[in-house]
Amino acid sequence: MPVKFSTSEASRHRAYDSFFHKSKAPWYQVYCVTASVAVFLLYFCVLREENDVDEYIGRSIYQKIPPFREQVLEHKIKEGKQSGSNVGELEEELKEIHKKYK
Repeated sequence: MPVKFSTSEASRHRAYDSFFHKSKAPWYQVYCVTASVAVFLLYFCVLREENDVDEYIGRSIYQKIPPFREQVLEHKIKEGKQSGSNVGELEEELKEIHKKYK
């Protein structure tokens, strides 16, 4: 048998009670967390020296994965030929890549 909403305890529940209840956290917790996050960001974003991982991340994807550039050029040449565009520069770049990596 279904429970009638108007007579259930759910009808007396207010959404305010779920979201704005008194916290048991100490008053200074917000300040400690904010200060910790600020120090963390200051160190990692400003003070820390770059290392080889940072340099690797900063490189272009084409430098990280040379065959990827070849695949992109081949795709662009194919699309350019289908649309009737001039693909001479792309073909020259592809030839340079073939000379460099083959």
